[in-house]
Amino acid sequence: MAETSSNTKNLRTGKKIKKIEEKKINKINKQLRKVSADKEKIVQIRKKRRLFEFIIILILFFFMLILLFNKTFFNEKYETSKIKINIPLLSFFISDNGNEIVLKTLRKSDYLEDYFDSYLSNLVKYNCGIYGFYYDKNTNTAIYDISIEKNIAIKTIKIKYANGNADLLCDN
Repeated sequence: MAETSSNTKNLRTGKKIKKIEEKKINKINKQLRKVSADKEKIVQIRKKRRLFEFIIILILFFFMLILLFNKTFFNEKYETSKIKINIPLLSFFISDNGNEIVLKTLRKSDYLEDYFDSYLSNLVKYNCGIYGFYYDKNTNTAIYDISIEKNIAIKTIKIKYANGNADLLCDN
């Protein structure tokens, strides 16, 4: 009889151990399912991030391409067959109608004013009656006016100019 009671005790403890092991296995399976679901979410997030990064890189590429083909953005001179004028670096060319250049820039107004003051101080100043201009002997260019329109972020630079001999320009 002692053997049967010990056998039944062993069976009971064996069943308890099986139940405990089954609970542990079920718990581990739940955790594995949760981890695999989390991995899928992580993979989806990574795919979205890569797509977003690709779009940002594509936009930056096109933006840089536009800036590279702009006449003035990476140059400190605006030069055509008629004129050659120093301009601030990182100025975006908008238009030139033959007597006025229009540029846009993100540079600070103070910097632009100092830049053009320094540039004009290296040129010869002519006073002709009620108006005056700065003359560059090397390029036969007269600069009549430089205006900086101050918007919130983007500044508009307008440079009025003419070509020709300073003495002839002064007579007109």
